[in-house]
Amino acid sequence: MAEVISSLWIIEPRDPLIVRDGRPFTTTPGARAKTLLFPFPSTTTGALRTRAGTWEVGKTDANRAMSARVRQMGVRGPLLAEVGDDNHLLHLLAPAPADAVLFKPDEDKPKSEQERLRRMVPLEHAREEHTDLQHAADEAHHLSLVGLSNPDQRKPDRMPPFWFWTNFESWLSQPDAGEINPETLGIQALAMNQRTHVSMKLGTRVGEDGMLFETQGLEFSYSDKEGLRRLALVVAADIPASESFTIHEGLSVMGGERRTVMWRKSDCHLPSCCDTIVKAILEQRACRLVLLTPAYFEHGFYPTWLPTHSGVTPSLHGIAIQKPMVVSGWDLEVRQPKPIRRLAPAGTVLFLKLPDRVTPDQIKAWITATWMQCMGDDEQSRRDGFGLAVLGVWDGKPQVIA
Repeated sequence: MAEVISSLWIIEPRDPLIVRDGRPFTTTPGARAKTLLFPFPSTTTGALRTRAGTWEVGKTDANRAMSARVRQMGVRGPLLAEVGDDNHLLHLLAPAPADAVLFKPDEDKPKSEQERLRRMVPLEHAREEHTDLQHAADEAHHLSLVGLSNPDQRKPDRMPPFWFWTNFESWLSQPDAGEINPETLGIQALAMNQRTHVSMKLGTRVGEDGMLFETQGLEFSYSDKEGLRRLALVVAADIPASESFTIHEGLSVMGGERRTVMWRKSDCHLPSCCDTIVKAILEQRACRLVLLTPAYFEHGFYPTWLPTHSGVTPSLHGIAIQKPMVVSGWDLEVRQPKPIRRLAPAGTVLFLKLPDRVTPDQIKAWITATWMQCMGDDEQSRRDGFGLAVLGVWDGKPQVIA
């Protein structure tokens, strides 16, 4: 593997950020530019590579050569993070894991006696209890269904889409400990800012009749009992040591309508894998792989590429996943739309087993090579930041439904 120089960057939007979906936004009166709920990795990766590259205006061959070079730069993220008044990172937030279910409290029981946050695991059915869905899973990829081993009759509650990292790390390392307070899991979706604009007549201060349009952007802040909190995007840039790219701090534009963002280099690093998780994976020879950013798999929900390192090749035994996301975009190099692709959303959980005939040192090397790195079936997608992954504990044993 070629040597790379890594750095962590904070991208703080100064205006409501618009990350467009595929719907057209034209000059038609009444047009609306809507935003996605969170940027795809391609948005922040494209912005970072553009900032790093030196483009020679009017020289197509030079532009294409630079485009090929910057595509070799690896980018991991984006992740959501809280920023302090001193412009430094306070803590990261992670997408809600798909194997977690939050239930509404039972009014007939004290809250202290209720287990509201429960986890789903691969299930083992008796042959006579198989459902049609289980048969489909068996015939397709020999995967276990993932669900609650002990069914719960309560209604699911609304899950915060972003978890504070301390809660998320506890879920990775000790999901059955019951130490996570459901009331303080994280924050809800980013607030939407809606603006109405008018087209002005050239050279005047008069608006064009009927030329109104709307934009919808993401507000990178949230409020709690202590006041207003600042949020930002965080990406890690892995620049090949052979390249001389320089990423400058300062103001720039990003996303739809070229909204202003501030770029700052951070002295922090992405979190490392805690000893509790490492010890559990060594003992159980199994783990959960949780996606922090959406990942591309050729067969939709099923990956054909799993992280392999130091002779450790994991096998897949179950997937907890929500509905797919769809991504496209515009290719500036060839000036045409990119192919539409389906993605496994952030929060997807893969249940993996590791080979028995590998040493603890090999497993430790595999953990190091997998933690906070990107996975997926396409190498360029991994380099673009899709499929950023972390690991969590799992005992490797499907559970029987009670």
